[in-house]
Amino acid sequence: MLIALIKLADIGARSLFVLLCLYALPIRSTGQFGLALTLLGFFTFASGFERYADLQRRMVGTDEAQTDRLIISTLRFYAVNYTMCVPVLLALLLLWVQLPPWLALMCVVVGVGEHLSNEVYRIALIAPRHRPVLFAVLGKNAALLAIVAAVLWQRPALFSLGMLLATWALLSLAGIGAIAVVFTRTWAFASFKQATGAGLRQRPQYLASRTHFLIGLVALTSLQADRLVAGALVTLEQSGVYFRHIFLASFAYQVFNVASYNRIAPQVYAHTHAHQPTLARAVIGREVKRLVPAAVLVAGAFYGLASPLFDGVAATRSINPNFLAVLTLGYLVRAFADFNALLLNGVYAERDVFSSQLAALALAVVTNLVLTHLFGIAGTVATLALGAAAYFIFSSLSIRKNPSLNGLIAP
Repeated sequence: MLIALIKLADIGARSLFVLLCLYALPIRSTGQFGLALTLLGFFTFASGFERYADLQRRMVGTDEAQTDRLIISTLRFYAVNYTMCVPVLLALLLLWVQLPPWLALMCVVVGVGEHLSNEVYRIALIAPRHRPVLFAVLGKNAALLAIVAAVLWQRPALFSLGMLLATWALLSLAGIGAIAVVFTRTWAFASFKQATGAGLRQRPQYLASRTHFLIGLVALTSLQADRLVAGALVTLEQSGVYFRHIFLASFAYQVFNVASYNRIAPQVYAHTHAHQPTLARAVIGREVKRLVPAAVLVAGAFYGLASPLFDGVAATRSINPNFLAVLTLGYLVRAFADFNALLLNGVYAERDVFSSQLAALALAVVTNLVLTHLFGIAGTVATLALGAAAYFIFSSLSIRKNPSLNGLIAP
């Protein structure tokens, strides 16, 4: 529970920081910042190669020394991946996002820091003695939020994309150093010499994680394709408006993943392993009853931003409450589809999850390209909801055909 609370606080600090930046930057810089964040998401995913899933399975039941050897071998795996992914990221930041070279380099530092921050959370889930590392990550993001908020409050004229990325990069370097110090104080070795010769070689790690990587790639692209399309088909100014909407709506989805999905996953898995799909459905049903009213309240709050009360706030002038309501609905349907995937994963039907996501992604990308070309940002917004609905329908059909779930559909 403590780990989940720390992660929620971390997500809150980082999300508030991103939202502050998106609404405080000039609209063109907002488009650059939002597109850079999207590319950083793909960078951290490619660098990680979804190793955490296999790593967590291998760590179960091992002693502390072997657990840490596996972690160290995985860190070496990430280091090799950085050498392949960094040049690609740099090229995209320079040519697509149109960042100056020094800002592109700052983004690379940020990307490495964000990736390691994500991985230590996953490690702490299975090895709680490394939990203090999470405080280093939380401290970095809290400091970042505090600095940005202070600059915007006291000296808003100093705030720019360059100042933002430089601050983030410096704090990322400090965060990486803090992670290293805390980790070496909680590991099972008395010296660095004892930690050598650890774990797995590079090739076996790729082979062990390739299926998880493909599933994760489709899932990530399903969530991020609309941002790539917006960055490719509309101007940086127009994409800046879209990023302001999508990041605001996606904050609720991030909270869902930590506070709802991750919390009930062990219960659902326990019931499906025990061949009790009815009980699994009851767990999910209770979550749905919480999510629907929460989504309605969030959508209502977004409409409140368009009220005369906020007329004097420049950042809210670009907000379209209808866009936010559709995006919130889309993420709610996506949450329902994630519950379907949870049930399918519980009976080891990962291929059905993969095929459902792939089919929905293919439909969403084609629809997105067409609707964005015809209607601009409004078409991109509509596509997110359509893609989420397609994923829910395809995953529901997979559940209906699965004998282990007895035609159970969630929610």
